[in-house]
Amino acid sequence: MAGTYIPLYRKYRPKCFAEVVGQESIVKTLSNAVSLGRVAHAYLFTGPRGTGKTSTARIFARSLNCADGPTLSPCGKCPSCLDISAGNSVDVIEIDAASNRKVEDARNLLEKVQFVPVAGKYKIYIIDEVHMLTTEAFNTLLKTLEEPPKNLIFILATTEAHKVLNTIISRCQRFDFRRVPQDLMIKRLREISDKENIKISDKALHLIAKKAFGGMRDAIGLLDQSSALSCEGREITEEDIFSLLGSLSEDILYDMADSLVRKDTAKLLELIDRVMQSCEPVNMVRELINYFRNLLIIKTCNNLETVKPLIDLTENILPNVKAQSEHFDVNEVVQIIERLSDYEKIVKNATQPHLWTEVALISICHRQDIVVIKELEERISRLEQGLPAGSAPVAPRLAASLPPPPVIKPVEKPVEKPAEKPIAEPVVELPPSSAITKEKVEETPTEKAVEPASQETQTNETPATTGENDTKDAWKKLFMIISDISAPSASLFSLFNPVEISAEKIVIACKTEKWVKKVKDEKKDLIEQAARQLFGTTPEILVRVALPDDDKLANTVEPAPPPKPVKQPDPPKPKPVAQIAIDTEERQEIEVEVVKELDDMNKPITPVNIPDQARMVIDIVGGKVIE
Repeated sequence: MAGTYIPLYRKYRPKCFAEVVGQESIVKTLSNAVSLGRVAHAYLFTGPRGTGKTSTARIFARSLNCADGPTLSPCGKCPSCLDISAGNSVDVIEIDAASNRKVEDARNLLEKVQFVPVAGKYKIYIIDEVHMLTTEAFNTLLKTLEEPPKNLIFILATTEAHKVLNTIISRCQRFDFRRVPQDLMIKRLREISDKENIKISDKALHLIAKKAFGGMRDAIGLLDQSSALSCEGREITEEDIFSLLGSLSEDILYDMADSLVRKDTAKLLELIDRVMQSCEPVNMVRELINYFRNLLIIKTCNNLETVKPLIDLTENILPNVKAQSEHFDVNEVVQIIERLSDYEKIVKNATQPHLWTEVALISICHRQDIVVIKELEERISRLEQGLPAGSAPVAPRLAASLPPPPVIKPVEKPVEKPAEKPIAEPVVELPPSSAITKEKVEETPTEKAVEPASQETQTNETPATTGENDTKDAWKKLFMIISDISAPSASLFSLFNPVEISAEKIVIACKTEKWVKKVKDEKKDLIEQAARQLFGTTPEILVRVALPDDDKLANTVEPAPPPKPVKQPDPPKPKPVAQIAIDTEERQEIEVEVVKELDDMNKPITPVNIPDQARMVIDIVGGKVIE
């Protein structure tokens, strides 16, 4: 009895186009080709395993070589149909490319294709797993595929079409077989179970269809395997299928996800230990990945009716999973899936998979390296509710829930030193109308030193640009930053007068076109860098030749600016000797040109070697140096 048993997937293999499940468009196209007599010389059937590629090729061959053919309904009784069904036909040859992949095998095939059909109208070669052929074997078949002998048909079948040469694909009519939908698969399984008197529940059939992943042959094989459980006359249940396949039930997966929500490590470890007794660790991780994938789809789609075709969960558990998804954030679920996918590779290759599975789930349970946006929003909301109305958030309180802001070091005020001895030279001549006491001179640098500090601590604030004095002040600050960035450029920019200085637009002018061109070509990015430090924006920059009206803003900046009396938090690293030499040479070259320019303009010159204290006083009181 055992020797005559035929497996169900062979017994219920489709024998005509009407029995092919889930490939309606392909069946219709091939049927029309047979009816109209428009049969091509080469076909390529691609798609996942168990979707009907080889079965469709055999049905197509029977339809063409049947004694009543070509016909859409082969009789199944003529010698040709019987031989094709048994695999003994001399006109329909099936070749396994995995074991006949060499170029010698392809040459032997070409020698045989020259013979005419013996019993049928066509000589048909069905080459299964054609992607296993070598490149040389493919090239050997090219000419025959392009111009085959009369009444010769090639049917190539493969699960990996991307491995087939494009030159082969271009010579064939390609048909892509898709996975069989679950509802059609369940319907076909129910028909088979009724004919075979197999008692099985609908949930069990649904689980079989889900585990088959769209392969009808795999689904029928699982049904055949589980049929042994009903020999005692009892119904096969969903739990029987889970036990047979070593898979996790939906209830176990739900409980594990619930433990992750509640961060209940003890419950989670208990579930892991129970599952490990009947399931491999890597399979458990894969089941969890698929469960959280379903949860993510339910979370992002509001209508459960539209979700059902997209997920592989039973209808009984859908409401519970929907309620559970409310406790997760979308970003959180995505990160959990990513972490599980990473750990799947580790668990698969680990020598202690049980240990790594526990480590993976415990780390996810405590949300290590997982940013929970929902928790951050709730904490921020609680902090905002605790603040009085209209008050700004306090930085120390926000530091507990938000990343720390960049630390801005306070600018230290210069320490007042005792009055130094008067400098003998050069002599500073003060204007007669300027009666400035010693105390004012000593206080002013401190007051001026505070201005850059306040500017650094304020963000997105710009100095007022209305009026001539505001333009001059803004230009002085901008000039100071330029001189700090590039000392050699300070002398060059001292020849320019401000026309408009604002966060949106900077216009400066010079009477000499040569200097205007030099700044445009070489120094414009320096102005942009200084403007970003001063305003926090990148304004439009215009450098042009001075107009007669621009003279009213002249002499707003001395050729050599006084240094800032501000202690920088991070002193710049010393420049290499070569860079210092380049900067010195550039500065000397510019200063020579500037001196000549100023001599022509009869403009007072401030020597470069003036001490810092004297230079500061000159800038404050508007004095000049007498040599």
